[in-house]
Amino acid sequence: MVPSYPKINSLIFGIKNPRALEREKIRIRLQQRLDDGMIDEIKRLMDSGISADDLIYYGLEYKYVTLYVTGQLKYEEMFEQLYIAICQFAKRQMTWFRRMERLGMYIYWIDGQLDMERKINFALELLRRNAN
Repeated sequence: MVPSYPKINSLIFGIKNPRALEREKIRIRLQQRLDDGMIDEIKRLMDSGISADDLIYYGLEYKYVTLYVTGQLKYEEMFEQLYIAICQFAKRQMTWFRRMERLGMYIYWIDGQLDMERKINFALELLRRNAN
């Protein structure tokens, strides 16, 4: 017998930016992550005994930075390949959202160019309206 679960009244939110802006934000975030010590973090993990093969499976950033740290990629190659991989991942996420919409789920899209306070207020207002 299949258990029955109560229906959950949920809202789905998504942040949407123009593609060019999304790519620029990805580039900036990636550069910040590297500047903030991701390369040193990978080196410390490897020095502590974690193998490069293990690190490669922890995610996109770990994979490409590990390839750089182990000398398999030059810095510029690592940055560009990682940037492209992150952009491809973001595109797959949007494909997933579109699939959700095709399946009948409504997504409340929030303009990514709004300041954080306006984004939060938008979401809170929708939550208040749907709580009743």
